[in-house]
Amino acid sequence: MKKLAFLTLPLLLAACTDSPQERADRARKAFDAHDYRAAQVDLAAALESNPQDPALLELHARNALAMGDGIAAEASLTKLPEGKRPADFALLLGEANLLRGMADEALTVLGSDSSASAQRLRALALLAKEDREGAAKAFAAGAAGKPDARLLSDYARFMLMGGDVKQARALADRAKAADPGLIDTLLADAEVATAEGRLAQALAGYEAAVDAYPGNLAALAGKAAVLGDLGRTADMEGVLKALAEVKGGGQVAYLQARAAAARSDWQTVRSVLQANEASLVGKDEATVLYAQALVQLKQPEQARAKLQPLLTRNPGSATLRRELAKAQLAAGDPRGAVETMRPFAEVQTADAEDLRLLAKAAEASGDPDAAKLAEKAKFPSAQAMAATLAQADTAMKQSNWGNAIAAYERLLAVTDGKNPLVLNNMAYAQGMVGNKTKALEFAERAYKVAPTSASVMDTLGWLLVESGKDPARGLSLLRDAASKAPGNATIAAHLRSAEKG
Repeated sequence: MKKLAFLTLPLLLAACTDSPQERADRARKAFDAHDYRAAQVDLAAALESNPQDPALLELHARNALAMGDGIAAEASLTKLPEGKRPADFALLLGEANLLRGMADEALTVLGSDSSASAQRLRALALLAKEDREGAAKAFAAGAAGKPDARLLSDYARFMLMGGDVKQARALADRAKAADPGLIDTLLADAEVATAEGRLAQALAGYEAAVDAYPGNLAALAGKAAVLGDLGRTADMEGVLKALAEVKGGGQVAYLQARAAAARSDWQTVRSVLQANEASLVGKDEATVLYAQALVQLKQPEQARAKLQPLLTRNPGSATLRRELAKAQLAAGDPRGAVETMRPFAEVQTADAEDLRLLAKAAEASGDPDAAKLAEKAKFPSAQAMAATLAQADTAMKQSNWGNAIAAYERLLAVTDGKNPLVLNNMAYAQGMVGNKTKALEFAERAYKVAPTSASVMDTLGWLLVESGKDPARGLSLLRDAASKAPGNATIAAHLRSAEKG
């Protein structure tokens, strides 16, 4: 142990003797590499020796803004003498004010500047003041001029908040054309892709952002959320470890709770959400997860109290009705659960899971329609099956793998699980989002049911090759598939790739 201390001491001494200029140079390199936390360490040391250096103060302010620290940015900006202020000083100060929650001050600093950068900050300031109409006008004015990736990215998020996914996608694509590597562009594209259900694209976007901008909270949190949506909880836990020391507030807390729920650790779910309740106000999905934990921990009355106000505001939410009914059943109020779920009895396309929950509540409450509801839950209507199949087909055509997987899961839950088309498409969708193990499981099931289908052989063969699980068997299957369907371009392409190794 003493020997180790002796060996490391010179290294520590060398690190401590770096000159202020060396620290400043290293900070600039870290900033250019988007490693803002590393830059911050060296900037603090360099400024300690040269507290009035204009170049260092400006870099410190820009680095602080990149880290979302408006207080530190404002402190450095105000130390800059007027003759040494950069051309975009007002924009930097405006952004610092926004990060400090001072929307009016930000608007004052921006003045009459009509540039895209100013319009972006103006829109965000107006949004902070809950002036959505004013924000929309500012965004539109900024988007009308020369393409600005930051403005277009925030405009895309603004449209997403309003539920206009199509327009959000158009704006995100414009941002990508303007500056594809910008963090704002990468995040906006991933957020829109998530809303579209294109989870593989969203994950790729967040991974690109994490690689290009080390330690970025939004990128790491977004990646963790998508991995959770894909059911890749082990990978999600790995990303969350990188967030362990980051003060991410409610956003990170919710993800930590989701990961705990995936391993059925409901005590941790409640503890994490309870400790961060103030920062999770308005996040309905967190409230639903909290209620689920309370039901699991035998506190259904508290769950009811959290869910009822949400359902009152959103009476059309199937998720809220389902979770409230579960809480009511757990609390010994089956009649209340029946009333909560009753609307589903009249919907021809109602999900089988909801019908089963309604039937269970009806039986427990002695409802005269209990037997009829149980029969309906046992055999989903043809309309419900057709609707789910149509949803799955549309999702597949749009490469909306997340929605496709959800639809096929519902179909498999209410059938004998032997439909080769459903199994094969589920395998393909799972493969497209990176769930290779699940994809292979479904592909093997499809092959067992339909071993002579060229499409089924292609899916299983390509997965075996691509995953490296059994390339030899995969190649054999692809050759058989190609001989059965010689005109199929997809199968031919898979075979060529497999033969190249």
